[in-house]
Amino acid sequence: MLCDIAEIARSAYYKWLKREPSKRERESEKLMKEITTLFEKVKGIYGYRRVTMTLNRRLGTSYNHKRIYRLMRVLGIQSIIRRKKSRYKKATPNHIAKNLLNREFQAEKPNEKWVTDVTEFKFGKATKAYLSAIRDLYDGAI
Repeated sequence: MLCDIAEIARSAYYKWLKREPSKRERESEKLMKEITTLFEKVKGIYGYRRVTMTLNRRLGTSYNHKRIYRLMRVLGIQSIIRRKKSRYKKATPNHIAKNLLNREFQAEKPNEKWVTDVTEFKFGKATKAYLSAIRDLYDGAI
């Protein structure tokens, strides 16, 4: 009845039932055992790239990384992804300047509103130079 539902012949089912696994399948089973033992040994840290590299060194063969990736997916194992440490520490500034311009970047007369920006240039081993151009908002003159 199940063969009728799956729309396969009974002879095909019995042929599949009695078949012997191929050389490639037997090799993949051995490789899957090696992958699981290595994965347990390193406590799940290695991904497929490092597993491939370690197995190739240990066994003296050259398995493709795509094959190792596929077998690890069949086994349902993957590496533990560690969270990256944040390198930026938030700090509250000691002095906050007042918002005098309030996004009004037009001036009615010269020398009424000036803006600036500081650029740092590094040259040599440990030498720095700073450039600060002051711009008048009336006509854009530096």
